[in-house]
Amino acid sequence: MYLSLPLPSTTMRAMTLTVLSTDGNAKPSPYTITVPKYGKFEDLIRALSVACSLGVDETLLVAEIYNNRIIRYLEEPADSLSLIRDDDQLVAYRLRKDSNKDLLVVFMHQQIEEQCIPEKLTSGLKALGIPLVAKICNSVNGFDIHNLYLKLLNSFRIPAGDCNDNDASGNTAAEELRQMENTRSEDAITSLTDGEATTPPDMKVVDSTSDAELQFYLSDEKGMIKHLKIVMNEPVEVTGEPGRLYVLVSWPEKVIEQYDTRLLSTLPEIFKSGFLAKRPQESVSLYKCLEAFLMEEPLGPEDMWYCPGCKNHRQASKKLDLWRLPEILVIHLKRFSYSRFLKNKLETYVDFPIDNLDLSTYVAHKNGKLSNQYMLYAVSNHYGSMGGGHYTAFVHHGGDRWYDFDDSHVSPISQDKIKTSAAYVLFYRRVVEE
Repeated sequence: MYLSLPLPSTTMRAMTLTVLSTDGNAKPSPYTITVPKYGKFEDLIRALSVACSLGVDETLLVAEIYNNRIIRYLEEPADSLSLIRDDDQLVAYRLRKDSNKDLLVVFMHQQIEEQCIPEKLTSGLKALGIPLVAKICNSVNGFDIHNLYLKLLNSFRIPAGDCNDNDASGNTAAEELRQMENTRSEDAITSLTDGEATTPPDMKVVDSTSDAELQFYLSDEKGMIKHLKIVMNEPVEVTGEPGRLYVLVSWPEKVIEQYDTRLLSTLPEIFKSGFLAKRPQESVSLYKCLEAFLMEEPLGPEDMWYCPGCKNHRQASKKLDLWRLPEILVIHLKRFSYSRFLKNKLETYVDFPIDNLDLSTYVAHKNGKLSNQYMLYAVSNHYGSMGGGHYTAFVHHGGDRWYDFDDSHVSPISQDKIKTSAAYVLFYRRVVEE
């Protein structure tokens, strides 16, 4: 005589991630996607790939950013999305699908800050921006690393007309950087894109003045250690984590002025609700809850079904149907959700019929003698959380009269006030057809 119905609107979760190109042709772009709340990481990748129009020759590398560093890569398709918190900051790097022999270069940035103390001028270092990532061939030298980094910075550059700060020689830092880039031939740009980063023998080597503008160091994944300075024409030895090269780049202040570092430093959270603000209230109809209950559900590999015919465990699906309906129908709304990582009460507003709940289209066994129409005669409400709460009831007492029962207090209530997000159990009786 009762049904426990899920609240389908609460089975999805909105997540915002920032997608970064690895070719320097596009600015960072935030994308908000909708994924199953208790889904897997592969669901996130699938939805984000569609949202950012990922090419067939591309793949996404998702990472969590904290304190200007990558603190973890999300690479396991079967990992639960419950491991991602609302205040996490995630980026997705668009990478080309290539040979596993390609080297992944992770660039981290730090700003050189001049600090004045009595009778002395010193320099300090401050972490800056989001790490930038790109692929390159395994055999590289300092010039390849330098050019690859400048290529990634293209989308952050402030147009020359907007830069008015000149250096001591009368040239802007941006002009110096452009001169550095002009030493690259079109062939070198193409070879970098194709994953064959080499320096043609006739390419002009960057002069020492420009070389001093940006300083490159081999580092660890945290960017806390400067192992070795990268020299332009010398090979770069890949050590540490296989397949990944961590490079720390030091920026002098006058170079930073030529780039929009806000784009490089601003990341949205997975879900931002505002200070002490609640999420927007979700709304769903009772019929949608019933449809979610009756929907065919594929069983996962962990719920294999034993087939008595072939004597093997098979991946199958299950489906529930309504065969017959009772005189009194009690509908329980599943407001309390439990998972390995989360326990929560769902505050979804369910829009339920009062006088005309019609279940005719949902009954598998048709019986023309009995009505499939129902009218509501009571509602049990729950206020509070899982740890504690309070129950009240709204009860129909004939005609258009409804009463609110709250412990020992009983008071009239208008019919238009009985639909609330506190509704927990609905009581219906069959309407007798005349």
